[in-house]
Amino acid sequence: MKIERIAPNKIKITLSIEDLKEWDINFENLTHNSPEAQELFWNLIRRAETEAGFSAEGSQLVVEAMPIKNDGFVMIITKVEEDDNNAQRYIRPKIKRDVRPKKRVRIVSNPLIFQFENLEDVISACKSIKSRFTGESTLYKHKDSYYLMLNILNDFVAEDIDVMLADFAQKETYGVALKAGELAEHGLLLIESNTVGTMCTHF
Repeated sequence: MKIERIAPNKIKITLSIEDLKEWDINFENLTHNSPEAQELFWNLIRRAETEAGFSAEGSQLVVEAMPIKNDGFVMIITKVEEDDNNAQRYIRPKIKRDVRPKKRVRIVSNPLIFQFENLEDVISACKSIKSRFTGESTLYKHKDSYYLMLNILNDFVAEDIDVMLADFAQKETYGVALKAGELAEHGLLLIESNTVGTMCTHF
């Protein structure tokens, strides 16, 4: 296990296959946010506070889990303070969840990622998939593009979403896990969760 403080509000936790065996957990457990995954997460947060001085008390947490080649995984955990209004420059209202120890936190698995040239296309795309999509959806802005991240557990639905979004966006097909990590580390988080529902409700 390796815990790195990569920014004042961000840590990177790398777990090996041996760590996963020790905790009796796999990536599927994580994607379903099982009780075991929640227990693992809060134990990691406690270790991060001790080893890296990363305290989650009173903060929102954005958590993304990405598999790595040796069958372990990397978790990028970003702390968002209550008075952080950066995301609200672009989207209002920003959905907030006050996540503290002993409460559940959503761990986002390796997602589908779609790149958009403008916000209008994001809105149109969300409206087009509203009736078909169920799952987690997150929106980032990075450089001059918008990135919609969708976590879909049903492969058949994922195929439908691919077709439906083809007219609006370019799908990331290679290095998805690396792209997800890049967005979590360097992108501007616009909507943490339920992007599809938020866009359809407010636009």
